[in-house]
Amino acid sequence: MSYCVNCGVELDASAKKCALCDTPVYNPAQKPFKDATTPFSQTPVIPTSMKQKFVALIVSYIFLIPNLVCIFINLFVSPEKLWFVYVLSSSLLCWIVFVFPFFTKKIHPYIMWIFDTIAIAAYVFVFHANDMGDRKWYFGIALPTIIITSICTVYFIYWIRKRKHHWTSTVLHVFVDLIIILTVLCVCLFIAQQILLFNIFIVINVCCLALFFFWLYANKSKKLRAWMGRKMFF
Repeated sequence: MSYCVNCGVELDASAKKCALCDTPVYNPAQKPFKDATTPFSQTPVIPTSMKQKFVALIVSYIFLIPNLVCIFINLFVSPEKLWFVYVLSSSLLCWIVFVFPFFTKKIHPYIMWIFDTIAIAAYVFVFHANDMGDRKWYFGIALPTIIITSICTVYFIYWIRKRKHHWTSTVLHVFVDLIIILTVLCVCLFIAQQILLFNIFIVINVCCLALFFFWLYANKSKKLRAWMGRKMFF
């Protein structure tokens, strides 16, 4: 056993210098242990939350730099039309949905739901205000669809958090919400006389309806549910 020649503290066999005063270890009577493990970890321990915040901060800078470049180019090179608002609003929406939750210690789904709903409504309104301000598609189609989608989302969050469900019932519930949203969107498009978009979303809604009946049967059939569980998770 070695002791520091400077402060007298007891040293570990693997120590090359004193942990207290950084004095080099010198003991001619004891040969160093080549295989001795160090008593302390050589890598600093960083809390997981700190890592998440650091990564979120780096990603935020990555979002910020191209937006500043686009603002500079738009205002000083091509100021005829303020196209940078599209880049800025798209980046802000992605930041709120994907990056902002990592700055919070605990993700609260209802708070995230409020932020996401406001962000999506504001994002769509940017396009309405800049390109199609003379048309009523935002208040007649977009906003009702966003509201219905938001209501279905908050109900789905409540349903998931209330109790544990089988994975097939979760998928089934997703298709139920999707069918409600698409139905509302089809009604809005029909009222606005957007026949082409109405036909497209009718086809999508019929496909979702067919998938809904399949997952309804899968949720009721224990054999099919067990077979799909083995194929997908094992």
